[in-house]
Amino acid sequence: MELATNLLFYIIVPIAVGYIFRQITTEDGMPRVPWYITGLVIGVVCGIGNAILVSSGLLFGSGFHLDEVLGPFMGGLGTGLFIGIPNGLITGYDMSRRRFTIIDGWLLVFKILILFVVIGGTVSSLAAPKYSGEQWLDFFVFGLAQGGIYALIALGYTLVYGILFMINFAHGEVFMSGAFTAFFVAQAMATPPAKGEPAFLDVYPFFGLIIVMLVAMVTSTVVAVTLERVAYRPLRRAPRLVPLITAIGASFFLQYTFRGLYGSGVEAYPEIPSLKGSLLLGDFLLGVAILIIAVVIGWLMVPLYRRLKKQWENTPSLRWAPFPVTLVILLLVLYFVTIPLQGVLINAVDGMVTLSPETMQKLDITVASEYPLPATRIQAVVIVASILLMVGLYYIVHYTKLGKAMRAVAEDKDVAALMGIDVDRIITMTFALGAVLAGAAGVLYALIFRQVHFFMGFIPGLKAFTAAVLGGIGNIPGAMLGGFFLGVFESLGPSLFLEGLGIPAPYQLKDAIAFTMLVLVLIFRPTGIMGVELSKKKA
Repeated sequence: MELATNLLFYIIVPIAVGYIFRQITTEDGMPRVPWYITGLVIGVVCGIGNAILVSSGLLFGSGFHLDEVLGPFMGGLGTGLFIGIPNGLITGYDMSRRRFTIIDGWLLVFKILILFVVIGGTVSSLAAPKYSGEQWLDFFVFGLAQGGIYALIALGYTLVYGILFMINFAHGEVFMSGAFTAFFVAQAMATPPAKGEPAFLDVYPFFGLIIVMLVAMVTSTVVAVTLERVAYRPLRRAPRLVPLITAIGASFFLQYTFRGLYGSGVEAYPEIPSLKGSLLLGDFLLGVAILIIAVVIGWLMVPLYRRLKKQWENTPSLRWAPFPVTLVILLLVLYFVTIPLQGVLINAVDGMVTLSPETMQKLDITVASEYPLPATRIQAVVIVASILLMVGLYYIVHYTKLGKAMRAVAEDKDVAALMGIDVDRIITMTFALGAVLAGAAGVLYALIFRQVHFFMGFIPGLKAFTAAVLGGIGNIPGAMLGGFFLGVFESLGPSLFLEGLGIPAPYQLKDAIAFTMLVLVLIFRPTGIMGVELSKKKA
């Protein structure tokens, strides 16, 4: 009851004060007072008014636990300023426009409600802390891992939209098809060949994970390319609503096709023993060793790549070979040199870093390299893998002939065709690139949540679409940023915004938080964080 009446206070006061300032106009009917001045005045009025209400114990005031820390007056004043100033700035900006209709008023009330929940819940959660700093860091790291998965799926949406200006709502099922198919391969490799013998995933976890991911990528690519060829290509010149309806139908078709093929049950992805537990400092040093070798050997491989490219330039059947050959050599060097270099780094850290006996006893470790970092090994793998895949896509789009052709087709298909670009091939390759990322995301998703089923692509697909819209649909860096932002927001939001308001089961509302983000983006910035005006054709 206290929160509801306090919300009424933050709705009535900003709108009333904003209306008063709106009446002070110039000769041409525009508000005389700048909107930001109006916003600051509203914030101060809300702060002082809330402080008086909290101090007097009236129902319309709430300190959101800040009054327990700073006292009734200062706590009420601080809370009032924290909530009132943003609400005041939004109110002042909206009411400064020449036309302010009833619809604008309802949208303003909705904005105030969202800010009240977000800011009030945050103040309440931090003023009466229930979680430690380490737990908040755990939420953040999990959000990064989750956001990396959303970003990989969102890139498929944004790539297709950038080329065809359509939303491929069947992309969530492309994500599902790769993860579900790869499950059977992972299960086979996790099963010991005979009693008492170790499974393939136990002995060769790295190669096993690569095989599982390749199977998922290939499966998703086959599904996406088939979908484009059968369902979308015949409708390329049709009105935009027709491919959209077709995509929804294709989504249901794929769901129930895989239900018929693989069953309707929920399957548990096998665990990889080497990825269990927390990330240790020694594991981090393994990543450092890989980075050092990749940079040094990669720099040394450049002359070899150029020589192979020059040598095979006049052989059409081998023009593709220089990069794969160089990459294979680099991977072999990494495989044989990484572990020894990691051992050198671990010995160096153990020799230079000395932990206190109390810390070592508390953590049950003997050397510094065993110190646990605030992330699990699976989360670290997901974050690193998603970033590497996104960097690879960015390189392909901006620094290869395929990427240049994709950008040309996105600008104007007819002109690109006149310049000699095979438009159909480029569109197919665009679907394939998005599917490769979706297949990899499916395996990473299964590693974290360890469940696959025929319906698993629906909710992640919608959230990835939300991430694409949040970053700016059609914008590749925007989709990456939107995915990470949404993942972190969804992970931190329930505990940060809702739990402080006394909601008993906030994590059941995490999906509502994600989709509220979509509504907010469409209200405040319809083009997304890094988007451009969609109504304007690019020059």
